[in-house]
Amino acid sequence: MPPAYWGRANVFTRGTEREPMTTPLRSDPIETPEVGFLDHLEFLAQLSQSFVTSLDLEATLEQALRGIIRFLKVEAGTLFLLEEDGQALVCRASIGPVDIRGLRLKSDEGIVGRSVRRNSVEVVNDTRADANFLNRVDQQSGFITRSILCAPMAVGKERLGAIEVLNKIGGGPFDAHDMHLLRVMSSSAALAVSNARMAGALVEQERMRRELELAAEIQRSLLPPDGAGDSPIVGLNRPIGEVSGDFYDYFTLPDGRMPFALGDVSGKGLNAALLMAKTASLFRCLGKSVHDPATLLAYINREICETASRGMFVTMVAGTYEPMTGALRFANAGHLPPLLRRTDRSYATFPVEAPPLGIVGDASFENQETNLNGGEFYVFTDGLTEYRYGKTEELGVDGLIQMMEAHAGQSIIDRLRALLGELDQAGWKARDDLTVLAIDDTWAARVLADGPSRRGAAKPPEPLLALRFPARADRLRPVRAGVLAAAQMCGFDRTAAEDITLALCEACENIIVHAYKGRDDGDIELGVFRSDGGILLRLRDFAPPIDPARVRPRDLNDVRPGGLGTHFIRAIMDVAEYGRAPDGVGNLLQMTKRVS
Repeated sequence: MPPAYWGRANVFTRGTEREPMTTPLRSDPIETPEVGFLDHLEFLAQLSQSFVTSLDLEATLEQALRGIIRFLKVEAGTLFLLEEDGQALVCRASIGPVDIRGLRLKSDEGIVGRSVRRNSVEVVNDTRADANFLNRVDQQSGFITRSILCAPMAVGKERLGAIEVLNKIGGGPFDAHDMHLLRVMSSSAALAVSNARMAGALVEQERMRRELELAAEIQRSLLPPDGAGDSPIVGLNRPIGEVSGDFYDYFTLPDGRMPFALGDVSGKGLNAALLMAKTASLFRCLGKSVHDPATLLAYINREICETASRGMFVTMVAGTYEPMTGALRFANAGHLPPLLRRTDRSYATFPVEAPPLGIVGDASFENQETNLNGGEFYVFTDGLTEYRYGKTEELGVDGLIQMMEAHAGQSIIDRLRALLGELDQAGWKARDDLTVLAIDDTWAARVLADGPSRRGAAKPPEPLLALRFPARADRLRPVRAGVLAAAQMCGFDRTAAEDITLALCEACENIIVHAYKGRDDGDIELGVFRSDGGILLRLRDFAPPIDPARVRPRDLNDVRPGGLGTHFIRAIMDVAEYGRAPDGVGNLLQMTKRVS
């Protein structure tokens, strides 16, 4: 059993003396009869150099302690470091007949604790005169503690630990010279420990910085490009830190409808970023098959409730926009009310009743419907409206409307960028992540055959067929059959239906040959609709975007095989318009034909 004084007055336990380090400090007072001032300087210089150059703090502390023991001519020594919480001292180096590395003491226990607490050198030159020293002999090693010298390790006001040495060789007492020298050596060791910890902290900060950069890059990959392409939906995202708890997304279904979403995760940092990534992924995955916004939010809510922790939740708006008609359907889960900007520059908001996602597992959500009729629809996070001017004044919804109207003559994406440009000026300060998604219903007037004046009165196109198939000629047979049947359902006779089918197949052949260059790894999406008095065909590929102005039929006087597909399409169909897909990916061909 260890002696009763362990952990009280001094702290030795049993063990054996280890071999010296392979590169010990040079001065060896045990073999030097007299140690002078220059010897002191040389030893301290070597001690400091060993601390500065070593990458292994544990080995350096042990090597330094061994040198201190030799220089002070003592029998044993220990080095204790204070844990970060300040509650315990742990032995990190031990030289002598017994090894106590790993021993834990309370921060105020024994001579070591007293030295650290008082930040003073403590000395006991006759343990027999101190009642704390009982059973002074280690029964296994025979080591007797006769005298103790302990000096604190501190940098400024920061207490780091202490160095303790025992028993001067020859039995003499520790004197003021020993106390001063150990104090200097302890200060050098303390500085080394402090520098090592700061270096470790810098390494950890760099690791965290790189991880945050990677997380931010992954997050950006989940978002559509800001103001991407020729699309009725645009968005902007600006995180206040490296990563964001906001997200927005949209995509196009085969029938032309565009699901969209914007969300804001509670809290900040990596936890919020991870929940953001999960929610955005759930929307994109489920939104391709669940087209009812309220049902989609219910599905996402149940999943988040099962896995979210620490009371985190998500406010979110999800909906579906139909560019052909201007129809908008959406559901709101505890998010800020969206804004509708009408063509007369008046504004309307929509009430919010449902809770955020991740709070109530069986929460229900309600759809709201409107028609944009050439207007604009805005969804945004509170990072926009909570922009603060000075100490108290916030932008708010009214300030947002005023700033947007000041740039009313610009496109919707330029208007948003101009708005953020103003908020970046002196006086305004962001308090949170900022994200905004906007739908511009005038886009349909620019790219669709039917103008906005007709959309409001016309019956919305009725989806009849939605297909996605490989861009290969051998996959067109079932497509022909489907389009032929759909055309007859729209009121065309057999001959007209076959002509429409021919135009569609010629367009597919053009995609296979010219867009995909004969590769068989591309896809084609087809949507067939019963429109007002006829049929609408929407054909989309995912090849690199083309310039619609360069899609022209070949001169008929140019006699050579092939190249007449565009002539057939324009001769058969009433309208055939080429353009980019709404989300900026691939190309879009829309063809309409009215029943005679």
